[in-house]
This record gives sequence, C-alpha cells and structure tokens, in this order.
Amino acid sequence: MFKTKSAAPGVRVVSVKTDKYKTNIIDVSMAVPLDENAAANALLISLLARSCKAYPDFTSLNARLDELYGASLGCSIRKIGDAQVLSLSITSLDDRFSLDSGSISDECASLLCGMLFAPNVKGTSFGKEALAVEKRLLINNIIAEMDNKRYYALKKCTELMCANEPFGRSEYGTVEEVESVKLADVYAAWKNLLKTAVFQITTVGGSDITKITKLFSKYFKTVDREPCEIHTIFYKKGLHFRRGVEQFPMKQGKLVFGFRTGSENRYDNYSALRVMIDIFGGGTYSKLFANVREKMSLAYYCSASFVSSKGIMFVQSGIDTDKEKQVSTAIINQLDDVRNGRFDDEVIAASKRSLREGLTLSTPEAVCGWYKSFIIEDEIKTPEETADGYDEVTREDICRVAKLLSIDKMYMLEATESEEEADED
Repeated sequence: MFKTKSAAPGVRVVSVKTDKYKTNIIDVSMAVPLDENAAANALLISLLARSCKAYPDFTSLNARLDELYGASLGCSIRKIGDAQVLSLSITSLDDRFSLDSGSISDECASLLCGMLFAPNVKGTSFGKEALAVEKRLLINNIIAEMDNKRYYALKKCTELMCANEPFGRSEYGTVEEVESVKLADVYAAWKNLLKTAVFQITTVGGSDITKITKLFSKYFKTVDREPCEIHTIFYKKGLHFRRGVEQFPMKQGKLVFGFRTGSENRYDNYSALRVMIDIFGGGTYSKLFANVREKMSLAYYCSASFVSSKGIMFVQSGIDTDKEKQVSTAIINQLDDVRNGRFDDEVIAASKRSLREGLTLSTPEAVCGWYKSFIIEDEIKTPEETADGYDEVTREDICRVAKLLSIDKMYMLEATESEEEADED
C-alpha cells in the first residue's frame, strides 16, 4: 500500500514502504506542458544529473555516490498525456543494510535536493562545454531512435494524428530545436521548472515519508511556487482521416493505424479498453497475432497498444509493402470480430490472466514507474485495484468499447528494393 503527503503546492510525496527489496529508490519527477521548451527541458535534466554545486565534477560526485554504498543516479524524459515528464532519481542500498545504522535514504534525498535546488551554475550559466556535451548526446539519442524504423513509423503516425495537439511533439524536441538551445534558455528552464512544474517525489523501500516530506518542504519554501495546470486533450472520435506515406530503402514495410478510443480521460472505460485491446492485439491468443500474423501470414508482426493517458490505440505491423491493402482489410476485419463478440471465453480468461500477471511488479524500479505514471492525475490506483478492475470486465463491455474505436490516421513507411537490411524490427 502507498501513502501520500504534500510537501508544497503542487508537490506530492508518494511512499511505498516495503522490505521486499534490498534497494531503495527516490525519484523526483516534474511534469510541465509539452511545448516548444521541450528541448531546453530535456537538456536541463541531463545537466542536473551530471553535477551540482557541492559536487561540481564527475570525480567528486562519484566519490559521494561511493560513500553512499555505491548509490546510482539517473535521469529520464517521457510523455504522459500532453505533459513532458522529467525525472531525476537515485537508487541505493536500503537503510536496514547500513553498517553504521545511519539512514542512507536520508543522505540520498539530501543529495537529490542539492542537485535540483543548487545545481552547478556560475552566475546564470551551466557552462558552455557541459551544454555542448549534453546537446551532442541528446542529438545522438534522437538520431538513434529515428534509425529504428518501427519506432520511426509510430512517431510519424503520432505526429500526423496529433499535429495540433501537444502529444504530437517529441519529448526530446527535434534535432534543430536542440541545436538552437542557448545557455540562457537552460537556466530559464530550470527557474521555470522549480516555479511551475507539477512534482511527484516517489519512494520505494525503507524511506521515511515524514522525513522526506520535511526535507523537500524546506527547500521548496525558498521557491515562489505557481504550479501549472496540465490538461490533456482527449478526442472521442477520429477527426479527418489521412494516410501518410514515405519510402525508405529497407526490406520490410511498416504500417501503423491510429485510433481514438472514445475516452474522455485516463480512467474512462479503462479496464474494458485494456482487456479489449489485449484480445484484439496483445498476446499470442489475440486476433491480430493468431490470424493476421499466423493464420494468414500477412505480417512479420502485428500488435495493438493502448496509450491510456491520451485515449489512443495504435496498431503496428511489419509487412511486405505490396500487401498493405490486404493487411489493412484483415486488421479491420479482426476488429469487427471483436466488436461482434466473435471470440472465445477462453481468450477472455487468458487476457485477464496475462494482464494481471503483467501487474506483478517484481522490482523496485517497476513499482516506482507505476506510481510516478500518475503524476498528472489527482487519483492514484494501485496495481491490485487495476487488476481487480480487469476481472470485472464482461464480454458485453468488450464489445461495447470496441464499437467506440474510430480510425483517425494511418501511416505507411514503404520499403524499396534498393537496399536489403538484415536487422529489421
């Protein structure tokens, strides 16, 4: 079970107290609107993770982490709905393994506060060389993701589908946006983050929520907080259908459909949609796998995924380019089967069992990831509550929500024959 406390306006502390793991995690996540400042924010979180005023270089910071029984620092950037979520986290040995009975987690929390509130800046600059390094690393990461054609096709369909919505933006910004970020932009992003971001501090392990809350409250008292409001746009129905297409020298084409699910928010029909989408395109028992991929042999892979924070379903498939129409027809036919209840009770049971097993979070990282995914929500649901919701879904619920799906956009990355790629996704 988890507990929550408020450390400051728009700052929630979520604690999952457990002795199941040998390690303890403290994660500080910050949500801001996903907008034109995405690149500056992405560079900022990397700069915050590499040093701070107390430990201004790699050597001194790593020496401090060694003192904390080999603790490790990390940062991440993701999209949740129409928010960009930046995270700074530290993983350490749990307090009960401390050799001197001291609190490792308290020391780790203090280090995180120092990195967030007292970064390694001189005047208003994070340093020209430091920024140049992080720019290069971020650009390399963006390019590497674009080299993954399966990811690229999904990204292009998302951009097409959400062209006038924040969700259509990359959480990293574009290469051009990253290149144009100046030192002043990063400093302004830091100030804006402390003032306006929605914060969630998530702890998993032996951390004392009262001590963590008091510590962060002390630091946030130095900030004039004006937490932003993040509203994710949900369209219940597909808008104007469009087919995007590009060609690329590769062997296998990539076909992506984007559907609106009829949701008005993250929780609207959540359990029924999750089960329905799993039956449609989840496990080996699903319609898309069993029929489009296996029985008809029309696709190298074919699956569906649910972005609940945005109310969108994607269907992704790897195909021979000349079979696009056949595959498209087969996908829609399988959806019609789900809409009309043409699936066995055994499949429903298999789906619920698989979804429940997927909520057996076996690592502290998985537990932390679950709870911080609710950063822009007022209500947090436990994995157990979510699994129980799956169990309550009926056949009628599955058919009903399947009928709410509407196609919005479609993207085809056509393969040409000028180059053969052995390593296809």
